[in-house]
Amino acid sequence: MSRPLDGKRALVTGASSGLGEGIARRLAEEGAVLCIHGRDAERLDAARSRLTVGTGTPVHVAIGSLSDDESADAVFKTAEQALGGIDILVNNAGGESAGNGTMPWLDVEPDLWNRHYNSNVTSMVRLIRNAVPAMKENGWGRLIQLSSESASFPMPIIPDYQAAKLAIRSLTRSLAMALARTGITANSVSPGLTHSDGPDRWLAKIAKEKGWEDDWDAITRHVQDEMISNFAGRIGEPADVAHAIAFLADPRADFINGIDIAVDGGR
Repeated sequence: MSRPLDGKRALVTGASSGLGEGIARRLAEEGAVLCIHGRDAERLDAARSRLTVGTGTPVHVAIGSLSDDESADAVFKTAEQALGGIDILVNNAGGESAGNGTMPWLDVEPDLWNRHYNSNVTSMVRLIRNAVPAMKENGWGRLIQLSSESASFPMPIIPDYQAAKLAIRSLTRSLAMALARTGITANSVSPGLTHSDGPDRWLAKIAKEKGWEDDWDAITRHVQDEMISNFAGRIGEPADVAHAIAFLADPRADFINGIDIAVDGGR
């Protein structure tokens, strides 16, 4: 039985666990051949094993940093050679917010602003610049960037992270304009609070500070009542975001371009 992404080749960055791994899993289930990226060889290999067993699809890996041009070029070249080309680029990798997500505005030094812009925005630009020429030659491609609901609902903390996430939406919109009528679409997805390594550490820290019960059902109730409420009444799961990514990657979604999709339970 044919699947929507049969024959498509996908690179998913930041995919050694959590959200990135969930996205990679869904794309493989839809038929894509995968290369996953991460910086830690041991964690990346473990993710490859889980994905291979879970989907029955061979998974390639590309290890390295995206924080400078040379390293990012090497990551892309590894993925491109492993897959024979890249049709779908999912830019998921990015730096976490400073101070475990609690750093006040005026405590964030200018160097952190630069570091977070580089890790969340320029890192994506590096891979996009590598991916676009072959996509244009093939007349088809999908460029999907992960932003965040924090770009729409900024707080008086972690301003460097929030500003970088908003920049991702802007670069994606302008990229779609620059690639008009090439067969390539560029879109972004903005997850709300979603279970993954970084958010779970942040919530565990807050729960301890506030004296909440030490289980996820209790933490979810406190989050909904006291912090970030949504219509769904729960914290998101990687699969929720992965569904949106797979939708945008689907060849049938070629009339959806230059937008951001909020996957936040109706914040």
